[in-house]
Amino acid sequence: MIRRITLINVLFLLTLTLSAQTDSVSVIPNDSIPYKKQNWLKKAYLFADRILSPPRDTNYVDTQDQYNWCAELQLSSRFEQFQLDAGDDFNITVTPKWRTRLGPFFGWRFAFLGYNIDLKSVFASDEDVDLSASVYSAAFGLDLFYRRVGGNYNIKNLKIKGKDYTPLLHDIPFNGINVGMTRISFYYVLNYKRFSHQAAYSQSNRQLRSAGSPIIGISYAHNRMGMDWDKFANMVSDINKIEYTSNTLYGKQKNDELSFSSGYGYNWVFAKNWLAGAELSGALGYLLQHTATQSRENSNEHGNDNIIEQLTNFSRKNIAFNGTVRLVLLYNNGPWFFGTQGYVFYYQYGNGTMMTRNTLGALYVYAGFNF
Repeated sequence: MIRRITLINVLFLLTLTLSAQTDSVSVIPNDSIPYKKQNWLKKAYLFADRILSPPRDTNYVDTQDQYNWCAELQLSSRFEQFQLDAGDDFNITVTPKWRTRLGPFFGWRFAFLGYNIDLKSVFASDEDVDLSASVYSAAFGLDLFYRRVGGNYNIKNLKIKGKDYTPLLHDIPFNGINVGMTRISFYYVLNYKRFSHQAAYSQSNRQLRSAGSPIIGISYAHNRMGMDWDKFANMVSDINKIEYTSNTLYGKQKNDELSFSSGYGYNWVFAKNWLAGAELSGALGYLLQHTATQSRENSNEHGNDNIIEQLTNFSRKNIAFNGTVRLVLLYNNGPWFFGTQGYVFYYQYGNGTMMTRNTLGALYVYAGFNF
């Protein structure tokens, strides 16, 4: 005969069992239980790990959790074009000498720090400084950029008062321009569960299947540009007897910028362990001016009632624009990786009279390992 076990039977048996155990077990007061000290450092680490490495779709992204560290050697070549534009009054375009740098980079899963050494001046003093540091996570990233260029320019284009002097001064060295940029940028990857920004630009993850994502960001920058106008006037006068007075323009450009960016990135996995990636972004920023390079002849002594000119002057003085294109080709089998990366960065800002335009291009070749 089969007996059906009901809920009442089960509760009755549990009651008998618990009462029997209570009779045989003595109760220990709470005060006598030893207190185990909590490891706050470990808790902080686990919290940071949850923020920096949230869950992702393992069909698309290999997070490579077995590796915590990364070492890399990078060879870079950089091209730059710098332009100062004051309309018909003055326009100059210069480029520095082509620089080839070798840089060691070291990272811990999310943070990357590197330093580039100019191969032509390893043991010589150099006014140029180029430092960068980055924090990469699945959902967001943080880039720090510090750059100072202290001359080493060649003139590529020159117009004064509407007259073209380029044939007379083409490729003439000029070290009277000093450019500085300090920038901190934060960005957020919307489709981070399937698109890995780390896989393309820090090699700490691997993209297993092709995916893309919109990317939004915010950045702060401190820009400065100084030009020695007297040195420039003396140079053009000594070389080609060009009549130029340094009283036309004076001063320096220095400003703080807050900008917002948006773009799109895509990682194409075209073969096992291979990745081709592309990213395009643009940003608009508002400038807080600290100094002004202006024309002495038009130093705002008289008001301007033309609304079109007022809007134009506002955009030249208070609005900054930049755009970035990044391309990468990478092989990553887990412990070892190598690849090449290129990018073009265009940046412009003004102060109402003179517009500064900077185009920076770079090509990187790198190899490293995760451990």
